[in-house]
Amino acid sequence: MLPLNSCPIFIINLDCSPKRMSSMNEQLQYTGISYQRISAVKGVDLTADEINNEYSSQLNKKYFRYDLSLGEVGCYLSHRNIWRKMVEQDIEFAVILEDDLVINKNFFNLFSHIDILKKYEFIKLADNRNYSPVKAKKIDVEFELINYSKIPNCTTGYAISLKGAKKLLSREKFYRPVDIDIQFCKELDLSVYGLRPYPITENNHFDSNISTLNGGGHGSPTTTLFRNLKYRFTLWRMRKTHVSGAL
Repeated sequence: MLPLNSCPIFIINLDCSPKRMSSMNEQLQYTGISYQRISAVKGVDLTADEINNEYSSQLNKKYFRYDLSLGEVGCYLSHRNIWRKMVEQDIEFAVILEDDLVINKNFFNLFSHIDILKKYEFIKLADNRNYSPVKAKKIDVEFELINYSKIPNCTTGYAISLKGAKKLLSREKFYRPVDIDIQFCKELDLSVYGLRPYPITENNHFDSNISTLNGGGHGSPTTTLFRNLKYRFTLWRMRKTHVSGAL
């Protein structure tokens, strides 16, 4: 069994979603890998002060195309709490997983490359859009690291270094969904990569009511035309001029 302290694995799971945790437990027990469950933040249970301490509605209106839902705020805080844990406990490198995924056969193999991978700030372990890389760099006969001009917008699973966690926490308050914020890595001087073939994939067999339980998966679909166009142009321009990391 891989010792937990060689590379901590954190799984984000709502207390009201035991079936998802059971699925993750079965998959990880099969691989023989230890992990630590992290109780996810339930957006609907947050007080106004708790939200305002972390989330800026003013910056959201300036830099994003719609107001965040309580579920999106809770999701961001769940990831943010793990990054803080890494800083507080001086955790050099960790793997962070959400609970709606399928562990692929090559997942265990990535841990034999920790000494290489921990040199990189943020490594995506899944891509639900199959975006093409800008460049690829082989790290062995199985895996390659890639960079992006168009970063996948999911946080299903990723590896992150302490340096990467500190950069993500340097934003005093957040104002976009966590997966979209990572697409704007240029703002934080954060380097983002992918590991292919991806070690995990999304699990689409769970009921969708998890978003409702957490306060909604997405914010209000209504937005002003100007606000929407401004955001889309900013994202398009960044993708045209910025590569997510050097290879």
